[in-house]
Amino acid sequence: MADFDIVIIGSGPAGYVGAIHAAQRGLKTACVVVENELGGTCLNVGCIPSKALLHASEVLAAFKEEGKEWGLSQPNVEIDFPTMIKRKDEIVKKLTTGIGYLFKKNKIETLSGFGTFIDKETLQVGDRKVTAKNFIIATGSTPTPLPGLNFDGSKVISSTEALSLPNLPKKLLVVGAGVIGLELGSFYSRLGVEIEVIEFLNRITPEYDDDISSVFMRILEKQGLKFNLNSKVISGSVKADGVILQVETKEGIKEFSGDHALVSIGRKPFTDGLGLEKAGVRVSNQGFVEVDGIFKTSNSNIYAVGDVIGGAMLAHKGSHEATVAIDHILGKKSTMKYGAVPGVIYTSPEVASVGASEKDLKAKGVDYKVVKFPLAANSRYVAIGGKDPCFVKYLVCKKTKRLFGASMIAPHAGELIGEPTLAISQNLTLDALAHTIHAHPTFLEALHEAAMGSIFDFYHL
Repeated sequence: MADFDIVIIGSGPAGYVGAIHAAQRGLKTACVVVENELGGTCLNVGCIPSKALLHASEVLAAFKEEGKEWGLSQPNVEIDFPTMIKRKDEIVKKLTTGIGYLFKKNKIETLSGFGTFIDKETLQVGDRKVTAKNFIIATGSTPTPLPGLNFDGSKVISSTEALSLPNLPKKLLVVGAGVIGLELGSFYSRLGVEIEVIEFLNRITPEYDDDISSVFMRILEKQGLKFNLNSKVISGSVKADGVILQVETKEGIKEFSGDHALVSIGRKPFTDGLGLEKAGVRVSNQGFVEVDGIFKTSNSNIYAVGDVIGGAMLAHKGSHEATVAIDHILGKKSTMKYGAVPGVIYTSPEVASVGASEKDLKAKGVDYKVVKFPLAANSRYVAIGGKDPCFVKYLVCKKTKRLFGASMIAPHAGELIGEPTLAISQNLTLDALAHTIHAHPTFLEALHEAAMGSIFDFYHL
């Protein structure tokens, strides 16, 4: 007889959400937790601590940059960086403690240690061997290092170290203009750190449409970030007082120096030491665990979800994949709608998107219409003194008036993206959005105005 109905390997958003979902549905559940870090990368050294620090820096920037306009003046605003980091740590502790409470409440057994399969039905965790009717692999991902320049945790750092630096640097080199690099670069820039971004591609945030990326880059440049596009790091060296990178640019080889180099060029699946070959679990050439449509691996009793299976590496995606997998284990129908998984960049203003991009639609030869609405015409944005060229954008099917995709640069875009996400998930038309009453004055009205304007245009096509 198996020890558990289900054992989940990993305690990040996919792991702990899956464990709670399983336990609440009557399954005897255990969760493998390494180094007592409930919440995984996201809660401990990722999503949550970065948002806490971003908030602190946004408060500082708003006071320094907008204070005089609102009759608020304080000549010298002091930055107590250690206290800022301490406050971030307190927030993380509070949330991890909350997950521990939920585990206890739902009678989820915590297996402390590293989990390794020793055969197709048995997992070794520390000195203990456990069996289960089903396993779920939710071990997440780790930062990808630069070839020839490995992380040292001091000068060449990942996001993990960037969230807990002992002192505020004078200059930070950011390698990679994706979500992580721009969020952390934005945070440090507001604290007065010189930020030099080095990006291999000819644009930032390549997953977004060109108009979003170009406007976003102009906003960040105005905030003080410096961008070097079409630039490739070819070598680097660590010195006592910092790091030096040799970079190949259009103008030739250039040298960049800084106190630290934050390498944020992507993440790779974490499967090392899991013993997947002993469990009969196939892995792709890129290292991702292979799964079918219900997240079952080549071993029918083992499932995998989250970063470790590839796709968008997003906490909420992994969480939902875990609940879908467990529903199927319970014999219930459940679906994963990848076309309705939103993505957000938590800078200021925020950037968000959901569904198809223009590049996607053009590749498929789809006939679509672009609808935009500028926040300069939104009363709430004007009321708070908004100056950036923010906007919301819909990609709409010309025949059915349903949303293919939505993207935006706006304050609280991470919250606003919920409405078009619901619309795409439920196949709602623009009529449904246009005839939904939105509170006034709100940023959400920009989405309503875009839908109203689009409906008007459809009547005149």
